[in-house]
Amino acid sequence: MRPASFGDAMGKVGFVVDCDRDCLNCGKCTAREFAILDRFSPIGAGYTPREGFGLAIDLGTTSVALALIDLTTGAVVARHSFMNPQRGLGADVITRIAAANAGMLDDLQGRITAALNDGVKALMNAKGVQTLADVVIAGHTAMTYLLLGLPCESLGAAPFRPAYALRDTYEGLPGIDCSVRVAPHISAFVGGDVTAGLLHVIGEGAPRFLLMDLGTNGEMALWDHGTLWVTSTAAGPAFEGAGLDGGASAVIEKLARLVREGVVDETGRLLDAGKSPFTQKQIRDLQLAKSAVRTGTELLLETAGLAYDALDAVYLAGGVGQAIDADDAVTVGLLPSAGRVRAVGNASLGGAARMLLDPAKQEAAREMAARAREVSLAAHPRFQELFAEYMGF
Repeated sequence: MRPASFGDAMGKVGFVVDCDRDCLNCGKCTAREFAILDRFSPIGAGYTPREGFGLAIDLGTTSVALALIDLTTGAVVARHSFMNPQRGLGADVITRIAAANAGMLDDLQGRITAALNDGVKALMNAKGVQTLADVVIAGHTAMTYLLLGLPCESLGAAPFRPAYALRDTYEGLPGIDCSVRVAPHISAFVGGDVTAGLLHVIGEGAPRFLLMDLGTNGEMALWDHGTLWVTSTAAGPAFEGAGLDGGASAVIEKLARLVREGVVDETGRLLDAGKSPFTQKQIRDLQLAKSAVRTGTELLLETAGLAYDALDAVYLAGGVGQAIDADDAVTVGLLPSAGRVRAVGNASLGGAARMLLDPAKQEAAREMAARAREVSLAAHPRFQELFAEYMGF
């Protein structure tokens, strides 16, 4: 049975109910096995046509998304995604860094390169593509290190600074017969996925905006007329809705309903377990995750000397960001207001596609990453105060 169209099936952004698991043809499926929430199409973007096909890849902590692009027309001809098999050695960045530092780096690298090899071959075979002319990969710093087999000690211990600068291109990745370009990271926990995401949303034209990439990691970037501040926080799997009908689409919506109906009080206490799809522990985990993200957002704005209302746009990116209704996010305290909030889908994949279509954007990404100002939440004197304040609903 064919899946319904993305817009019809998603409603206000939900999940595809009727799915035949044919991700190579659909590319929009949001069932847990194929977490690809992406509306990006580079058609119409400025680029210089060239021969051949290119591949844009979002190397996510939870899932990996691929877009095969005709470089002559700029059109996406096929999409594919798969769950990151490194999850078996850790659900989040921190545990995977620890696993790599405990001697499992080769295993972690082998898992992702094998899966990527299979995914690339499946995508190319489905469309009869024999060779690739160009590939761009955007991912969190740790995910990129693990793909390239780089030691992760510097990412797992203070002062948490990447020990290895990434080259512009790499050769010899399994299943890829051309040079691979990698989106530059900003810091240990603000990676090339954010750099690529910024390239994607800057094209929207807002002079002052907040980009929130919400998933296993919470990464926030604040852009003010060319000045960039960034920060990150560990959100964990709480937002992803594993085991919950609708997955990430349902988490904030269902939690907001419980808060509005008084099933969960302002402190997060569950008053009627029979009316809740969450356990008390799950609610506490959601409180911790949303408070960390909200605190990071507030400290980013505070450092830049800006008020939330001064922003021209707030972009929600990533699988979880795409699934959140702005009013629900305000109800649970994730956002201070719903105005100017817009879901932008897989901005990391969109930025990788822009880099693919316009190789000059590689230099733009490098310059942007180099001048970014990082706000360290762990060292901020007001973090604990605000974290406690934003725990409530």
